Amino acid sequence: MAIVALFSLLASCRTLHVAWKRAPQSWSDIPLELAGLVLCRLPAHVDRVRFAAVCPQWRVAAREVPLSPPLPLLALPDGTVYSLPKSEPFSLPACAGYTDACSNWLLFSQEDGCFLRDPFSNATVTLTLPPLSQVRVRYVGDELGSGSTMSPNLIAASIWFQESSQIAVCQPGATSWWSMMHLDVHPIFCDLTFHQGKLYALDHHQGDLFSVDTSIDHNTGDPWISQIWRVISGVFDQFITATPSYGVLKMLYLAELHGRLLIVRRSMNRRFKASLTLELAARSWMNEFEVFEGDFEQSQWSRVTTIGDDQVLFLERGCCKFVCVSQYKMQGDRIFLLEDGDDDDLENGDDDDLGNGDGDGSQYYEERLGPCKVFNIRDSKVSDPLPTVSWKHSPARATWLFPPGQE
Repeated sequence: MAIVALFSLLASCRTLHVAWKRAPQSWSDIPLELAGLVLCRLPAHVDRVRFAAVCPQWRVAAREVPLSPPLPLLALPDGTVYSLPKSEPFSLPACAGYTDACSNWLLFSQEDGCFLRDPFSNATVTLTLPPLSQVRVRYVGDELGSGSTMSPNLIAASIWFQESSQIAVCQPGATSWWSMMHLDVHPIFCDLTFHQGKLYALDHHQGDLFSVDTSIDHNTGDPWISQIWRVISGVFDQFITATPSYGVLKMLYLAELHGRLLIVRRSMNRRFKASLTLELAARSWMNEFEVFEGDFEQSQWSRVTTIGDDQVLFLERGCCKFVCVSQYKMQGDRIFLLEDGDDDDLENGDDDDLGNGDGDGSQYYEERLGPCKVFNIRDSKVSDPLPTVSWKHSPARATWLFPPGQE
């Protein structure tokens, strides 16, 4: 906790030790600079909240001292939350019942619409959105709209509409979503991201990157999609391959790092059930990752071998995010990922239906890990950061939540 970290700092720093002996008579009187040093040693969001709750003076320090963003929270649909790097759960009622998430926003769906909620805001911030069933589609052929105006409150979503993958946009309070269907191009979008003020979408077949331009309807003030055009052609192979005994599922993710747009390709090697019903096991027995950087001038993806010694990527479709961890004395160049959940057919230490037990752990050791895993880019090894944490598969997936923080 904060007091323990404070004693550690006082013992190791003579200047601060002398300052402490001269002035304060209580913990609330510690200098602002000293409080900032304590806060910088607290990577967990929950510890920073507890620090600010001690007294008004410490609360002021938590607001005024420049801090790096804390590590994200791991949230479950039932409202259970874990604050990394800790593994003790606590309840956050504002998270219960969400259906999706992005950064620090949770999506809740209802029959008459959906809304976004910020669970970290002192006052509940709710943005009301129209139901995804209310989508207006604009069809275009060779002719494409011109001009691009980004709404300051633009909400973008990848949806399945009229038997095809579509990108829909709206803003809070609108009566419907707007989409555009190109009659000659039929990508299946798997991820979206905002990069340098523009909206980009990724096709999951070969990794084609599309720029999505939006404009504002001057009559209603609602945003709508004016054009979708390819800016980078992908060169990746097919997203799934299979044999009678196993399958390789490949997924693509978009992420931004220091002004660069990256694509992360995840290869998940999964085994089929012994019944050969083509049902995939809930967990991957091996994960592999490759990272590529977008070159807009050459219209291509270029392979990169590291994401940085001080960077950790928290992987999630729709909201991948990098966190600088150098100040927390954590190892960088790693990827945190979440699996679907527990595999009821494979208990830890038991033989599965294919006869692969602990004796075969060299090949299937990932199945013995929990659903939260860490992939080390340097040596391709996978570890379990939260060995005591598990959850059951549900329609709403576990998600990373990123508390607002200073850069």
